[in-house]
Amino acid sequence: MVDYNKALEWLKEGNNAYINSEKNHLGDISQEKRLHTHKHGQTPYAVIITCSDSRVIPESIFMAGIGDLFIIRLAGNVVADYGLGSIEYAVGHLNTKLVVVMGHTMCGAISCALNNHHGSYISSIILEIQNNIKNEKDHIKAAKCNVKKTIEKINSSEVLKRCDDVKVIGALYHTHSGLVEFFK
Repeated sequence: MVDYNKALEWLKEGNNAYINSEKNHLGDISQEKRLHTHKHGQTPYAVIITCSDSRVIPESIFMAGIGDLFIIRLAGNVVADYGLGSIEYAVGHLNTKLVVVMGHTMCGAISCALNNHHGSYISSIILEIQNNIKNEKDHIKAAKCNVKKTIEKINSSEVLKRCDDVKVIGALYHTHSGLVEFFK
C-alpha cells in the first residue's frame, strides 16, 4: 500500500520526467509535439473507449504518443450520455474515423455484475453491465457481450449515423498477455 504523500511524489517525478523527454516507447511526447497540438489542436486517429482499470493503458497498449488517441475511460467500458457526447465530439469535430470499444479480461466491473455486487455509485455501472450481458455467466463471454452492447448504444447516436465513413468496432484486451483481440 502506498500512502498519498508517496503517490503524489511519484506523480511529480513522473511529470518532471515527461516534461524533459523527447520520445519514449509510446511515441512522440516532445515539447515540439506538445506545442504543435497546443497551437493546432488534436487529430487523434482513433477513439478508444475502455475501462478505468489501471492495468489497461491504451497509450501503452497501442504505443501511441501525444494527440494520437482520444481516450474515454469508465469502469466496465460502459457509455452514458457524457461518453456518447465525447465520442460525438471526436467524430464530429476532430474527424476521427475509428471508434474502438475495448473491454478486458479480469475486469472488476464485469465480476461485480456476474456476482451481483452493488455499491452506492457503482450500482448504475453494474446495472448497465447486467443489462448488457443478460444471463451470461462466463467472464470472457460476458466482457465481449458488454462490448457489443456498448457498440450498439454508440451506433444509435444520430451524429454517428450521419457519418458513413466512421467504423465502430470491439476489442478485448488480454491482461495476461497484452494481446488485443479485435472483433466486430
